[in-house]
Amino acid sequence: MDKNHKLQADHHTDAILDIRRQKQVLKFVAATTLIFFVPIGINNILIGEIMLGAILLSFEITLLLEVTAIVYKRKGFFGHTLPLILLITSIIMAIHIFGTLATYWVFPIIISVVFLLPSKIALSANITLLIGCTIAAFPHQHLATTSRYAFSLLATAVIAHVIVQAIKRLQKELRYLSERDSMTGALNRHELQTHLENVSNLYPTSAVALIDIDNFKNVNDQYGHDVGDKVIKQVVGVIYRHMEESDLLFRLGGDEFLLIFPQKDQFSTKKAMIYISQHVKQTQYPEGALVTISSGVAQFLASENMENWVKRADIALYQSKHNGRDKVSLFSGPTPSDKQKETPSYLR
Repeated sequence: MDKNHKLQADHHTDAILDIRRQKQVLKFVAATTLIFFVPIGINNILIGEIMLGAILLSFEITLLLEVTAIVYKRKGFFGHTLPLILLITSIIMAIHIFGTLATYWVFPIIISVVFLLPSKIALSANITLLIGCTIAAFPHQHLATTSRYAFSLLATAVIAHVIVQAIKRLQKELRYLSERDSMTGALNRHELQTHLENVSNLYPTSAVALIDIDNFKNVNDQYGHDVGDKVIKQVVGVIYRHMEESDLLFRLGGDEFLLIFPQKDQFSTKKAMIYISQHVKQTQYPEGALVTISSGVAQFLASENMENWVKRADIALYQSKHNGRDKVSLFSGPTPSDKQKETPSYLR
């Protein structure tokens, strides 16, 4: 995954749980399997089923290594493929050896796989389990019994997949509503601090542009708030059409916006904002309203906090307003003093 996608990856993950809860569940799964699978693996070795016992213990070791890496390093040790293969192999082998007695373990495994793994991988794993376990169970049961067993596995898998997919769709919709401004679709102010920190960590050479629609109060007073809302939505549409895919647009409130430019210095950002401003000015608006924007640009400085970064863009925006509006200004003054470092309201 490249860095551009990392900036928004949290918004498009296939996980049913957020990172914090996912770690809690992984710890629980690791502890539960440790309690059950290690004794079972050792017992199989003692009764002569050395291969099955070794696979069970190998599964537990790889699972513990993977969970530990995810919990403490936020990155997997070798991915979920190896533990999953060992788990599927062990359960099919157990059914082949012990027959019906081992078939009951498949049901919780199917459900766990659906909840813990990405959809496509979970589907592939459960198809493999369904086919493998049915074939392994057949020599130990009558055909009718094996058929009922296969059908019950299929029903369990289908129900689990349908429910989890419905939950994921609902989560995606709720996440979108919680992160986006309902009128414009831009990211809302609550997401700003997190994205500023992510961008500054991934791309030390980045800039922000604080944007304000010029004389927007006059638009509302002259044409009404309905027209004002349409103007805001049109301006946002113009910005989205002419910014790059990696750029991030936030509505801070009213007619004020902030645009993050990852991997751009202040000069490239100013050039991009001039381009956007020209298109905003050239757009036809309801009632023939004349609309322009002013913006202030500030490049991230090493070791500065997010509040100071945005404050410098705010000062540059003031310079644009002071110079006659419809301008793009770079922050060119000294670093804001302690008195000037009051945290902007949208970062509080």
